[in-house]
Formats: sequence, C-alpha cells, structure tokens
Amino acid sequence: MNGIEFKAKPGFKTMHTALKIGYWGGIGLLVAFVCFNLWIGLKPQDLFSAEKGIAHWSFSVPLSDTVRNSVLVPFTYFQPINPDMFDVKNAYLVVSLTNIVLVFWAYLYSIGQIRHMIGSILSGISPFILANATRLRRLGIAVILYSLLAKLILNILICLLVTRIFSINLGGISLIGIIIGILVLFVSEIFKYGALLQEEHDSTF
Repeated sequence: MNGIEFKAKPGFKTMHTALKIGYWGGIGLLVAFVCFNLWIGLKPQDLFSAEKGIAHWSFSVPLSDTVRNSVLVPFTYFQPINPDMFDVKNAYLVVSLTNIVLVFWAYLYSIGQIRHMIGSILSGISPFILANATRLRRLGIAVILYSLLAKLILNILICLLVTRIFSINLGGISLIGIIIGILVLFVSEIFKYGALLQEEHDSTF
C-alpha cells in the first residue's frame, strides 16, 4: 500500500455501523411515509379539510374517530385565499409528499457521503485523500442547495399544482444552512490540500 497507513480508532467502526443503520433506516422510513401518504390519497375528497390560521394553513384528514393527521403551510408559500378556490386533498398531498421527499433526500445524501468517508478510513486509508475531499464538497453543495431551494420548490409546486396562482417567495432561504454548507466546502479544500501533500510525500519515497 502506498502512503501512510492509517489506523482508525475503534469508535470509527461503531460510528460507521450507526451511519449504516441510519442510512437504511432512513430509506425504510421514506418508503413508509410515501406509502402512508399514498394510502391517505385514497381517502374520499370530502374527508380533507383546510383551516386558515393567523399566519398559516392547516390541511388535515382523519385517520380514525379520534386521530387526525395535519400539515401546516405558512401563508408565504400558500396564499390565504378562500378554501373553495383550490383542491384541499391535492394541497395536502403536494405539501406532505414534497416535504418528505426533500427532507429525506438531504438526509440520505448527507449520511451516504459521511458513511463512505468513514468507510475509507476503516479500510486503512488516510482521511486526506482526494475522494474524501470530493465527498465533502458534494456534502457542502447539497447543504447549500437544500437551504436555497427546498422551500422554493414547495412554493413552485403549490403554484403549479394547487392554486394556479403564480407567487414566488424567497423568504424560506436558510442563511444558517448556507453558512454551514460554505464551511463544509472550506473543510473540503483543507482535505484536498492534505491529499495533495500526501501524494507529494508518497512520490518522494
């Protein structure tokens, strides 16, 4: 093996196992939530209700005589129009499924990148390799894209599929998420620099 062999601490194996469980558990939850919402979509239209609050909509559907499932949407993403101007069932499904898919996409992609990084360390490779720098860069870009686009995508889908009223709001951009993503990109550059230094060191022996 070229380069310096890296001996991972025992905790890395536990962390890798936990991430693997979290990754596959996340896939299972995603499938379960999507199937749950598709099952809800089979319920009659008249069971769905919309309640206009002070600053948000509440779309709900009964699961039993005593239990209701609800999703909340701020007026910034769903205009405070009259309930008879849109399909309540359609609104519920669009909001719920969009939120589920976007959140789990960000979660699974992030966990996957970190899991592969720790896996490379467990194989005896130094953390400072170009592959890990690339994974960190992808993670940073994913965090920035989610922070920028998640609420905007929901807003656009609501306009196209529910209200048919074009109204775009950029207030859902997460500045904290963008900052975290940028910091991850900085760390990826450090890893890239470390990988180049190690390659230079390896070439001298």
